[in-house]
Amino acid sequence: MCWLALAALCLCACSSSSQLQKRRAMHSIESHQTAPQRAFVYKDDVYIRYIYEQTPFYFVASTTADEKNVTGYSLLKPRRASDTDKYAAAFPVAIVGKEWGELVKEVIVSLLPPNPGEGRILFVHTYEAMLYRRADGSADLTDLASAPADVRIIGKVERAEFDRLLFEALKRQIESSGTHYTRFLLRLDRIPLTPFMYVDIEQGLMTPLQLPPYYELEKEMGQLGFSTTFLWSFVVKSHLFGVIKAPFTSSFRLFSLAASSLYTALPPPTKDLDSVPPLNTSGEEMDLDQFNAWLDKNITRQNYKASVKLLIDGEEFFPHFMLAAQRAQHSIFTRVYIFSTDPYGLKMADLLKERADDGIDVRVLTDELNTVLNSAKEPALNYPADFVMPKSIKSYIRKDSSAKARTHYNTWATFDHTKVYLIDRELAYTGGMNIGEEYRYTWHDMMVALRGPVVGRLVKNFYEAWSFNGWGGDFAAAYRKLFSRKQRAGNKEEPGMIDVRLLYTKPSQAEIFHAQLEAIKRAKRRIYIQNAYFSDDRIVAELIQARGRGVDVRVILPGENDVGIMDANNQIMANKLWQNGVRVYFYKGMSHIKAAIYDGWAVVGSANFDKMSLFVNQEMSLGISDPAFVSELEERLFEKDFAQSDEMTQKREVGWASFVVGALTNQM
Repeated sequence: MCWLALAALCLCACSSSSQLQKRRAMHSIESHQTAPQRAFVYKDDVYIRYIYEQTPFYFVASTTADEKNVTGYSLLKPRRASDTDKYAAAFPVAIVGKEWGELVKEVIVSLLPPNPGEGRILFVHTYEAMLYRRADGSADLTDLASAPADVRIIGKVERAEFDRLLFEALKRQIESSGTHYTRFLLRLDRIPLTPFMYVDIEQGLMTPLQLPPYYELEKEMGQLGFSTTFLWSFVVKSHLFGVIKAPFTSSFRLFSLAASSLYTALPPPTKDLDSVPPLNTSGEEMDLDQFNAWLDKNITRQNYKASVKLLIDGEEFFPHFMLAAQRAQHSIFTRVYIFSTDPYGLKMADLLKERADDGIDVRVLTDELNTVLNSAKEPALNYPADFVMPKSIKSYIRKDSSAKARTHYNTWATFDHTKVYLIDRELAYTGGMNIGEEYRYTWHDMMVALRGPVVGRLVKNFYEAWSFNGWGGDFAAAYRKLFSRKQRAGNKEEPGMIDVRLLYTKPSQAEIFHAQLEAIKRAKRRIYIQNAYFSDDRIVAELIQARGRGVDVRVILPGENDVGIMDANNQIMANKLWQNGVRVYFYKGMSHIKAAIYDGWAVVGSANFDKMSLFVNQEMSLGISDPAFVSELEERLFEKDFAQSDEMTQKREVGWASFVVGALTNQM
């Protein structure tokens, strides 16, 4: 019975023959070899009727926002035809085929730049593309990763805007044709497991419809290989080779880890406020000159001039970095915690490999343990049936390429959590983003682009880290630090550049923690913080005391957290803060942003508010007191996220197990 196979598409198969039958049936639907008979809407669901091998059945998907996943897709679920045919007299849906492609082409042509050599970036679903005119005036549309480097970008059209243009074009076409349909099923091609887009003109809906996966992820490394590689990386590489090549750093890290574990295990008691005072309305803020003088004396004098550009979310950062990488003339250096082996990660890796083959000095430095762990992690989004996950990003980058790749060994379970991307030693990016599908498409995150003298310092940092993570270890890093030549003279101060202070977390060097703790103590008007992992008791205690001084304290936490144990701790911290008058917000989805504003001083970077980021890992953040930058960060990030998040209005239910978790997360 063909229907029995189709009804079980989302269930475990009983035999290899039924699995094969399911795969064939699903493939025929995904590839449009089997066309739908009709479609209609009943209540909040869209129904699509098929006949496969003489057996009728339906796929059903919800059109409501609550049933869609984070990318806005709605899942198609199989349904028996005899149970569903009775709804067929409901609202009909027109099925549109090739004419949809013509409509898309019409919209794209309308966006074509007017002059040769000009291009416009387009975001279409999960694809980045460039629409441009060649030198002879002819038009071309290509994947952004393959776009010519000499095209001058005159603008971009984001996904929401592109969808709006398509929607308006479809609406005009309907009005001119005189059709009575207002609901459409539009055929899609080349988007994995997504055969149709559902459009409702009256409701203003455009929802991609997604089939359940019918094929398994193929990996170059199996479970046995993963277990062996994990042990080899953590035990042998990190705790044998790592100690041999870096004896001084390894000893220092062990001492620092022990000291920070004791420090965080014995936090001062958090005192609740007797009463929550009204907010300070005088407008008075902390004295920035005095605070910067304190930073100079107690933290670091590492202040550099820079131009700073905010890049919020993957749609802003990754195309910016991709275009810069395509235009690189000398070098591309990437120092990143996670470089995923999902389809988007491999797309970025392919771009780096191509540039290396062009003669560009390409170097990738990533975390050893996370390189291994990500070889076992499935992609965040649907992947093509022919996708094969490589055993590691390091081997993938090195394979058939002159690109160089190294990993940071995790001696004593410490990590290099820094994210710094460098182009031609003149342009730098830093912030919270790793490379992978989550960061590009589904997570809320932020980077900043930097130019100017600060880039020279970041290049020097990269070279030292690169040397340290080679076989020379401590000795190579020391030689690089002492005898390396000065960086490119091109990173000169220019008019309009602002002061940027580099703050670090290194073994026994908790600059990011101490600087922000002091800023909390000095703040008089406002403290805005957004962070994914919030487990430091001292930070929480000082935030409560700041609220007791009348400071407007607000904290944004992720509504969906990728680390369950940290999410449980976030709930405990949220209750503590909320009970003491702090306004707590939960972002709708996963927010990975690490940013804060303390009156007129802002901090952005890679560090979480947990023990590992504040005391143990290698981290880097930027301290900036430029009024224009602080104002932009407040407007573009915090004010927008306050409005789009759910504000806490009552105490969260927390079980006893969460308090045990809270004690554990003090050491994470």
